[in-house]
Amino acid sequence: MSKDTITKHIKQYGWHRLSVFDPNGEKENFSYTIGLEESYSHPEVIVFGLPHEVAHSILWQVVNEIKSGRVFELNKRQADILDDDLDVLFKPLINSAYDEYLGTAIDYYEKPFRTYVMFWPDNDNVLPTEPGCKIAFQNEALNLV
Repeated sequence: MSKDTITKHIKQYGWHRLSVFDPNGEKENFSYTIGLEESYSHPEVIVFGLPHEVAHSILWQVVNEIKSGRVFELNKRQADILDDDLDVLFKPLINSAYDEYLGTAIDYYEKPFRTYVMFWPDNDNVLPTEPGCKIAFQNEALNLV
């Protein structure tokens, strides 16, 4: 993805989404935003374990909430983002993970920026950070917070 394309999307939409997948299936798919820090003074958001179309839709919902002035608290369940009354949780991405996971954003910004990992729940609204969660699609993300 060229920096010009990312810049164009940020000017047009306020953000850009980048999706990454491992064709060998050894690592979890993930998608993240670029431009939230620049456009809204909000940390970027990365989400793991979702098909890129679903991740894009959810990240759009997050961006719309940010545009309307919502502030996401870290380490606290957040409602009204996903359908079906399911909650999400935001945690800060550890600094040592930026190079491996956010290379395109690093190239774009060329300066430090903040990033939140967004965790999504199983069908019983249990988050991967809680005992009894029935999904394992975000195990990699658990090691990055």
